[in-house]
Amino acid sequence: MKSTKTVILMVAIIAVATNASAQYAVHSFKTDVTKVGTAAVPFLTIGVGARANAMGGAFSSVANDVTALFWNPAGIAKLNSNQIGLIHSDWIADLRHDFIGLSLSLGVYGNVGFSLNALTMDEIIVRTPELPDGTGERAGSYDMAIGLSYARSLTDRLSIGGTGKLVKSQLWHMGAQTMAFDLGVIFSNIFDTFQLGASITNMGGKIKYSGRDNFVYHDIRPAEYGNNEKIDAELKTGKYNLPTAFRGGLSAIFNKSSQWPLLLAVEFYEPADNVRSINLGGEWAFYDKVFLRAGYNSLFETETERGLTMGGGMKVRVPASMVFLLLDYSYETFGIFDNTQKFSLSISF
Repeated sequence: MKSTKTVILMVAIIAVATNASAQYAVHSFKTDVTKVGTAAVPFLTIGVGARANAMGGAFSSVANDVTALFWNPAGIAKLNSNQIGLIHSDWIADLRHDFIGLSLSLGVYGNVGFSLNALTMDEIIVRTPELPDGTGERAGSYDMAIGLSYARSLTDRLSIGGTGKLVKSQLWHMGAQTMAFDLGVIFSNIFDTFQLGASITNMGGKIKYSGRDNFVYHDIRPAEYGNNEKIDAELKTGKYNLPTAFRGGLSAIFNKSSQWPLLLAVEFYEPADNVRSINLGGEWAFYDKVFLRAGYNSLFETETERGLTMGGGMKVRVPASMVFLLLDYSYETFGIFDNTQKFSLSISF
């Protein structure tokens, strides 16, 4: 009973904090206007892992592999072995999304995790009206987050976790960085079938771009003749909120004692820069070696290009060792954009 009260209190605190962040971010907007585009570094909302993506992103209550570092840091507390995950996807608009995660067990002291989340693109030729064929320069851009996580099981059912991360964004000569934090909780083994999970991600300070492109020449009296036309000046750029988001989910495993268990999950998702939605997902396992998955992302969100997801995976043991390789693949429909595919390789050791 004490554990139940604790998890209810923690989920309530997370929900209140998320609602306060969302209200602060959109207080000046009308209720009939969506919040899309009101937060910076949106790459922080791109789902990590082919397994979770194939399940429609309904993963905050599942979170039982190294990708929990993204979805719900409390999840790594339940990992009985060390895991490293290497994930790549060709994202929309010729962007590349990559994630590297590592979870290490500290025994009775919990688990610690490290993560690198990056969105990159190829350099493009710099063109101007005067030089439409190019200036000879090439412009690049990337977004990156480096995270350090810690999680621990307080009881055999209750786990908590948190992540601190450095978020950095670079747009050619302009850069920005700030600190962000994630918090999560998981309450498991409810009637030996259900599991509850909740997380709030990307809490932190505002982010502001600065760099050499901010420095310009300015004429403070253009109507006067003979004054200095090239006074050094700096453009004032705005500060933007991070894409804070709340996830709360419920999952259940049916036929748990058989060789064909079925995992079903549902998740409520409320971001500060978009509307509320529901994610659904399922995973059917065969002898803990082959997995089939499907899901639906952003249910009830009317203005979205996302929807059906599907995929699969396999678990292979390295001969004469306790090392396991987990290979996963996912496919997601993306409306008018190119459909996306993710590939994941995880190593458990």
